[in-house]
Parts: sequence; structure tokens; C-alpha cells
Amino acid sequence: MAPALVVKVGNNDANSLPQVGLEQADIVYEALIEAGRTRFLAVFHGAVPDLVGPVRSARSSDIALIGNLNRPFFAFWGSNEGVGAEVADAVSRGTFVLQTTNGGGQGFFTRDPSRGAPPYDGILEAADLMALATGTAPEAVFVYGDQAGSPVPSLGDRRATGARRNDYLWDSGASRWLRYQDGRPLVDATGAQLAADNVLVLYVGYDRSIADPTSPQALSTGDGDGWLFRDGTVTGVTWNRPFVADPWALADDDTGVLVRLDHGATWVALAQLGEASILSPADAAGLLD
Repeated sequence: MAPALVVKVGNNDANSLPQVGLEQADIVYEALIEAGRTRFLAVFHGAVPDLVGPVRSARSSDIALIGNLNRPFFAFWGSNEGVGAEVADAVSRGTFVLQTTNGGGQGFFTRDPSRGAPPYDGILEAADLMALATGTAPEAVFVYGDQAGSPVPSLGDRRATGARRNDYLWDSGASRWLRYQDGRPLVDATGAQLAADNVLVLYVGYDRSIADPTSPQALSTGDGDGWLFRDGTVTGVTWNRPFVADPWALADDDTGVLVRLDHGATWVALAQLGEASILSPADAAGLLD
């Protein structure tokens, strides 16, 4: 079976919209970048879309995040010199297989002039790239199965990062969490609203990247608190991931019981304490106005 594909996808501002291919991602990590904005790190394995974009630059946070995917293909569009050195070191240690515009896989990167000027027009021909990929399939980085722990009904969650507000609202008809951004539905290139089967809020620490002091670096190993939203409910969890190569372990924060995700797409917010909250009925109604 083919390796996983990980793509760095832009979400800086309206110029990044609409994203292409995120609707087929198995996991979407969302981490802070500078000025309170966010970018996505999309993981594809079950299905790989024809195109993914806009493809943006690698950040220090990415390297540890994908260290548990058993040498995935990692595609991005450039980096600064410091992050480039971190990436090269990770490649030498076998963390991932590099795919970028000036190295392996460069023939699968293109620009879409209909999306405006660089850097918002970068597209990866993902299906063509992975049709030729060889390697090892990843192990599951979350545990999936029947619901456990002590869930309570929830309308969804809200994350405010200073420059952006992200919401997930439970849609009982679709049985999915609908994504909103700055009060509006976040839609893909086909016009369909992006949605998830699981929304996982993990409270992590952030440092300044040594490679780029202007960029926050998410600390995705260690342990912390969080919330799992699935099946119209929320469960308070604790997370644990001692080493970069380890999967995520989630436990109910009241009982310590193993917490499992629903099968399907999972969007993971790497949040700072105080950024996230449970949606109130008034919040939910405001999204639907």
C-alpha cells in the first residue's frame, strides 16, 4: 500500500480561498502561524484528490507533527533557510520523503493563474504524484471505534486566535461538523462546505521557532488537555504523545477511559489555552443567520 501524502495548505487570508482537495483529507491539522493566522497540514491516505492547494511553505511545527506517519511524502512550496535546514535534517533521519518545487517531485507542482498572483496560486498534482509513489503505509495515529468516555451533547466549538475565528457546528442531518471561518461557511473549490466527522481540540504549547523567530512553533509532543467532538457530543480529554514517532493517545479526563474517534475525516486544532470555547445556542444561531 502507498505511503501517506502530507501537503501544507494555505489559509492566511481570503486570497487562499477556496482551498482545493481538503474535502478528501483523512486528517487536517490547523496550527498558528504569525499574526494570529493559521495554516493547514493535510494528510491523505484513504483517497488522494487530483489537485491540492494552495500549497504553501513548510514551518518548523510540521516536522514533529508528521513524524508518526511512517515516512510520508511531504509536499510544500519552499521555506526559509532555517526551516529548510530543519527539513533536510529530518529527511536525513528518515522522517519523511521530501516533495518540493526545487527537489523530488518538482514536476507535479504547477501554478493556477485563475487564483491570482503567487504565493496563492500553487497547486500540487497530488493523484499523479502518488500514482508513482512507493513506500510503507502509515499506522493509525488515532484510535477509532465506538464512542467511549463521558460525552455530553454539544452544538460545536469556536476558536478565536486574534486574527481569525473558526467554528464547527453540528449538522444533525448530515451527521457532521460544518466548518465556518470568520462567520461564513468555509467552502471548497466546488462550493461545498467543508466538514468533519471528528473535531479534536488539543491544547498545546507554542514556542518561537529557532529557525524563524517570527513564526510560532506548535509543541506536539508531551501531554495536555483537549476536547473531542463526535456524533453531536463533546468529551473532555487528555492527550499524550511522548515522542515524535508515537501516535496520539486520548483518554477521558474524568474516568481515564480510552477515547476513540469516529471513522472518517478528523480536523485537529492545535490551540493555545483560552482560544477555544463550546458554542452556545446564540453562537450557533448567529452562524445560521
